[in-house]
Amino acid sequence: MSVLLFSCSAIKEAITVPVNTTLKVDMPFTVSVTKSASLDKAGTTYSFTSTKVLQVSDNTDMTAYINKIKAVDLRAVTVTMQGLTGTQQVLTLDISVSGVNGPVFSIANISSTSNNPFSPTITSTVQSQLDLVAAKLVSDRQLTLTISGTTNDAPMSLTAQLAFDTKFTCMPLN
Repeated sequence: MSVLLFSCSAIKEAITVPVNTTLKVDMPFTVSVTKSASLDKAGTTYSFTSTKVLQVSDNTDMTAYINKIKAVDLRAVTVTMQGLTGTQQVLTLDISVSGVNGPVFSIANISSTSNNPFSPTITSTVQSQLDLVAAKLVSDRQLTLTISGTTNDAPMSLTAQLAFDTKFTCMPLN
């Protein structure tokens, strides 16, 4: 009888379903003029930060599999900055995930026409950071994302859209 139970357990573990999807999150933020900023805007930079939680359960492709995730492969990330006009630029942008040391990746010099949208080259350093993010998705089923950086102009209201090209491996029989 124990052989039968072991076999059923092994079969349940062996049956997996790949779910290819895009996890998206819009992160609105405001860049304000600070009291210490110079009246002459030339050469002045303005800082911003925004935090938002991305829930796997908000993705319709994952509704049936939310508690059956075995593995996650983050294959690419695309950042689209919405709301930039004229000469406005995001000079620096760091994307961080709570529980993962350091930024996952950084971008510089985003304008309405340059580096927008942007997908980082997946170097070994970026891939190792994405692997840590994937592990957080497996364990937590969510990510607490923080974007921070600087702009060349203020005030501004912008939105950074993050889109993660993701392959989930799910075990539907568990």
